[in-house]
Amino acid sequence: MTVNHVFFWASAANFNSLRSFYRTILQPIGYSEMICVNNDALIGYGSDYPYFWLKKLSADKETLPTHIALDAPSREAVDQFYQLALQHGGRDNGGPGIRKEMSRQPYYSAFIFDLDGNNVEAVYLPK
Repeated sequence: MTVNHVFFWASAANFNSLRSFYRTILQPIGYSEMICVNNDALIGYGSDYPYFWLKKLSADKETLPTHIALDAPSREAVDQFYQLALQHGGRDNGGPGIRKEMSRQPYYSAFIFDLDGNNVEAVYLPK
C-alpha cells in the first residue's frame, strides 16, 4: 500500500499566505496547483496527481487532526478496511463510495477516524 495523498490544514488567517508559500516551494520538485475546490478553500498540488492538499479551516478552528489517504488494490479492500476499522474502535467519517468531487476518474474511498481522531482514508483508483 502506498500513500495516495496527505492533507495539511491551514488557519483561515494564514491560508492565502500558505497557499502562496506551497505554490513557490513545491515548484522546484515539479508540483503545481492542479485542482481547487470548495471556492478555493481546498487546493491540490502535484505533478500528475494531487498528492499534497492544503485545506482552509473555518475561522473558529485553529487545528484539526492529520488526514492521510492510502491506496487500496480494489473496492473490496476499501470496504474491508472500513468494516475492520469500525469493528476495532474506529469511527465512521464517510462510508465506502464514489467521490465524484475528488477526481475525473472513478474515485472509490472510505474514511474513518482512528482512536486518536486522525482521519484515515482508503482509496481505490482503477488503473
